[in-house]
Amino acid sequence: MFRTHHFPSFLTRALLVGVGAFTVFSCNDTDEAAAPLYNLTKDGSNVFVLNEGAFGTPNAEVSLFSKTSRTVVDNHIFNTVNQRELGDVAQSMLVVGNRGYIVANNSKKLEVVNLTTFQSVATVTGLEQPRYAVAVSADKAYVSEWVKRGEQGRVAVLDLRTNTITKTIAVGRQPEHLLLANGKVYVSNSDENTLSVINPATDAVESAISVQDGPSDLVQDKAGNIWVLCTGITRYQTSAPYAVISSTPGNLIKFSPAAPTAPTVLPFAGSPSGLHLNGAADQLYYSYKGGVYRMSTTDAALPATPLIRRSFYGLGIDPQDNTIYGSVAPYTAAGKFIRYQANGTAIDSFNVNLLPNGFIFY
Repeated sequence: MFRTHHFPSFLTRALLVGVGAFTVFSCNDTDEAAAPLYNLTKDGSNVFVLNEGAFGTPNAEVSLFSKTSRTVVDNHIFNTVNQRELGDVAQSMLVVGNRGYIVANNSKKLEVVNLTTFQSVATVTGLEQPRYAVAVSADKAYVSEWVKRGEQGRVAVLDLRTNTITKTIAVGRQPEHLLLANGKVYVSNSDENTLSVINPATDAVESAISVQDGPSDLVQDKAGNIWVLCTGITRYQTSAPYAVISSTPGNLIKFSPAAPTAPTVLPFAGSPSGLHLNGAADQLYYSYKGGVYRMSTTDAALPATPLIRRSFYGLGIDPQDNTIYGSVAPYTAAGKFIRYQANGTAIDSFNVNLLPNGFIFY
C-alpha cells in the first residue's frame, strides 16, 4: 500500500526552506495544477473491485481492473490518488452519474469520489454501521444501517447535493439491500422476515411485506417482478461455545409489486447468498453449497446443477457480456478474482487485496 513517509523534524525544516526558496524564483501566474493521475471514461471497460480489508483496521481498498488491457491497473487506487487510507471495511459502493459512494462500514462513513479521477469529493459522516445504498433521484439516496444487533435498524436519507444526512427512517432489524422499484424503495430486514416499503415522496415507511426468514438481496427483472433471496436465520448461544440454537433454511421469492401477498416461493435445503441479475434482467445468479447457479426469471423451479462448481466470497455479472466474476478471499492474505465465460468456462484470474467482496462495472 502506498503510504506517506514522515521525515525527522530537522530535515522537514530544511526541505521547507528549500521549497520556499524554490517557490520564490519559480512561481508565476501561468502555473497550473498537476494533472490527475486517472481520466476514466464510463464505457464499461473499467471494473472497480471492493476489498473489505481486515475488520478493525483502516486498510480497505479499491482495485481498478481494465477489461481492455486485462490488467489490474492499480490495486490501491484510493490511496494512490488521495494519499490516505480509505477506511475500515469497504462494504459496498453506489454509483450515481460519475460519482462513487463507497460505504466504509466500520468507519461509519461514506467516501465520495469522482469516478473519472477517483479523487475524493466529500466524506459523509453521522452514520452507524452503514451497509448498502440506493439512489432514489438525482438529488437523494438511501443508506441502510444496522444500529445494534437485535435492535431495530434504520435507513438514512442522504442529500446528494450537500453529501449530508438529513434524517433517518426506522425499519426492521439489520436492514441490508435496498431496491427502487415502481416508485417505492424496498428494504430487506435480514434479522427477521419482512421487507419495509418506503415512499420516497414522504421518506416514511408505508407498509411491510411478510416474506421468509432472512431476506437479504433484492432485484427486479425485466417483467417487473421483484426477487428476494432469503438466507434463513441461525441463532447462536450468546456465550462460548456459541452453539447453534436454531436454524431456518433459505428461500428464493418472486412477487409482483401489485400483488406482494401472493408470492412464488422456491425453497432451499440450506442457505444461499449473493443474488444477481444479468444486463438483460432475464437471468438470475446466486451462490449455494459450493457452486454458482443460474436460472431464467421464467423458470418455475430452482436449477439442479451449478453452472460453476466453486465457492466465492463475492460475485458479479458484467452487464455487457455476462462475464462472471468470482472472488476468492483467504482472510489472512491477499485475495484474487476469477473471470468466467457466460457458459461457466474459466478465462483468467488476477490478484487483488484483502477480502474482495464485490464488483462495480463502470
